[in-house]
Amino acid sequence: MGSLSDENRRLVEKMELEYRREGAALSEDKFNELTKLKLKLEELEVTFQRNIDSRDEKTMFTRGELDGLPNSYFKDRETKDIAGGTKYVVSTCSADYFLLMNHAQLEATRRAMFLVQNNRCTDNVQVLNEAIKIRQEKAILLGYETHAEYALEPLMAKTPQAAYDMLADLRKNLTELGSKELEELEQLKRTDMQAVGKIYEGFFEWDRSFYANKLSKQKRSINYNELRCYFSLPQVIRGMFELYQSLFGVKIVEMENPSAWHDDVEMYELWEADKTFIGHFYTDFFHRSGKSPHISVHSIRSGYEDDTRQFPVSAIVASFAKPESNAPVLLHHNEVEMLMGELGRVFQNMLCKSKLAIFNGCKALEQDFVQTPIRILKDYMWSHVLNKIACHYKTGEPIPHDLVTQLQAVKTNGAGLSYLRQVFLAMYDLRIYNSAETVDANSLFNSMNTDISLISCGGTRTFVVAKLGYFIKHSLASKYYAHLWSQVNSADILESCFLKDGIDTSEVGLAFRSIVLEAGGSKDSLDGLTMFLGREPNTRAFLSSIGVNSKSCE
Repeated sequence: MGSLSDENRRLVEKMELEYRREGAALSEDKFNELTKLKLKLEELEVTFQRNIDSRDEKTMFTRGELDGLPNSYFKDRETKDIAGGTKYVVSTCSADYFLLMNHAQLEATRRAMFLVQNNRCTDNVQVLNEAIKIRQEKAILLGYETHAEYALEPLMAKTPQAAYDMLADLRKNLTELGSKELEELEQLKRTDMQAVGKIYEGFFEWDRSFYANKLSKQKRSINYNELRCYFSLPQVIRGMFELYQSLFGVKIVEMENPSAWHDDVEMYELWEADKTFIGHFYTDFFHRSGKSPHISVHSIRSGYEDDTRQFPVSAIVASFAKPESNAPVLLHHNEVEMLMGELGRVFQNMLCKSKLAIFNGCKALEQDFVQTPIRILKDYMWSHVLNKIACHYKTGEPIPHDLVTQLQAVKTNGAGLSYLRQVFLAMYDLRIYNSAETVDANSLFNSMNTDISLISCGGTRTFVVAKLGYFIKHSLASKYYAHLWSQVNSADILESCFLKDGIDTSEVGLAFRSIVLEAGGSKDSLDGLTMFLGREPNTRAFLSSIGVNSKSCE
């Protein structure tokens, strides 16, 4: 392969690896055995999800037992008359469950609902145990020691140990913060128990959402409906476009009367500063019947080189309510965040300069890196240039600095416990798939949960893992760590490069574009990240962003 370009060599190496990982090097007998294992895993995945979907359990509570729930919770709700009293039927569907867990004042109600929710698919534990066993057999058949070793080989982390080291570092640094946050929540519960003359017996999983919600309300004074006045869709898009143009040295040109699939769709061309054409993209923001409610990005055509350059085409699609005649669309806070991230994905697709379509844009990146460039762009805009894109749609006044500060503070409320929960799930995922020993998925889940997340299930017999599908899905097994891995790396780049004193942001933006975005999947992401940072990545910036002074990266 000495005569191949670096990109073509990478293609050959990736193809060879994927063929080998699919069993191409096995004998016919072993390949047939591998096929049977794959089919069995597919059956187990389907069974696991079917069990979840088909077991929406119901329970009943009196109105008094549901104290704290809004009146809307009871509107049109099914009731039953039992022993001379009326009880309301509550199901384990997300809409019922999470609202109850966030607002029900009585601990007995939250505990009862928690147990109903987490004991409805108990036979899924055996399904998961079987999947773990088969994945281990499959890995050994392909020449790996464990499934986790197999799953992480083509990713940025490369090995389970690298992923585990990152998680262990986070756990060590987050535990103190999580313990302090837990003390705050416990004090709230103690106060509630004293108010009704009950003995405080501990803080449990069924208390987590209720008291986190209660504490959040005490700490914040943000009126999110009023906040919408600063996020008119035209101004937000205009501000984002201006930032991206400055950051990456490009020009966005709106096309008049574009040829598109609907009159609401707008089309833009993307040009280099030297007037070299890059490609074009569409925005389709408004609701229509049958349209997905989610904000998403679609690569209509990947950029690549044949005899000439084939230019990329992307579309960002949303389902915002259409503007009224005298007012623009006003976005919710979370919609602005999602729009920021997804628009960044458009630019990730558009600015990639790989010669081969297979390496173009988001889809070509490693699963544990694919979110990193998007998070960098979103966090940079949200944390440091929000005042440039947010202004009152009537007065034109920029969003008040105090409000921006409050918004940034809200993002770190409860971060210790929240991230410890993520660390636990990621460590558990690696533990069940990185051991040759037989494990009981449920017992291990419950013990690790209390040990790492700091909050227990109060000695109750629960089967939480039986309704968490990401541990059994082929595309996710052993990869739960990827979300945290991306967050850590994006925070490192943001703090170390984009926000570093004395560094011109546009210069850094151009370097980021050149080293990371333009490469797409044509280069190893860890190599690109190390080149951009000038060192290997670490967790310090991520921990600092949530108020933790790292103990491991000094």
